[in-house]
Amino acid sequence: MRRSFMLLTIPLLAAATGDFKEVDASKLPSVPGPSTTRMADPARDLAFTGLDAKIRTQSRHTGSVLPAVALPPGSLRVKDKVADVSGWKAYRMDVPAGGSVHMRLRGLHEGWFVLRTVNKWGDMEAGMLQNKIKTGNPEARYKNPTQETKTIFFVVDTTELNSVGEEYTLEVTVS
Repeated sequence: MRRSFMLLTIPLLAAATGDFKEVDASKLPSVPGPSTTRMADPARDLAFTGLDAKIRTQSRHTGSVLPAVALPPGSLRVKDKVADVSGWKAYRMDVPAGGSVHMRLRGLHEGWFVLRTVNKWGDMEAGMLQNKIKTGNPEARYKNPTQETKTIFFVVDTTELNSVGEEYTLEVTVS
């Protein structure tokens, strides 16, 4: 009985780890990011004052999320870090008809991050609604409900004012 249990769990563990292609985000092509008009800053709270807050606010007045990069197709493990004081970065993906994508952030300070899925206008649309339910983990999902390929953005954002250089890994699972 014990051997049959082992035979069942080994394939499950292999499926759980997945075949992730390792990608260095600094080598990905830059693209125009989604509009910022509807994206609130998750670092804004009662203590959002001082020079750091002013610099962050100014760095977010660009009209679109910068920097933004295009992700290659397939399941990936993307190594990246917070690049500047704006505290955010966008990752563009093309999702085929009926396809779905799950992105999970891993890092030393996971609680400092928020993930959201938006279209090029910075809005949520069909297939992104489940991202409104907080899971306690920095993750987001998208399921393409249409019969055409959709371009979406995953936006990694920080809840801390000064997190420049904070490293993280994105696990992107495509199905």
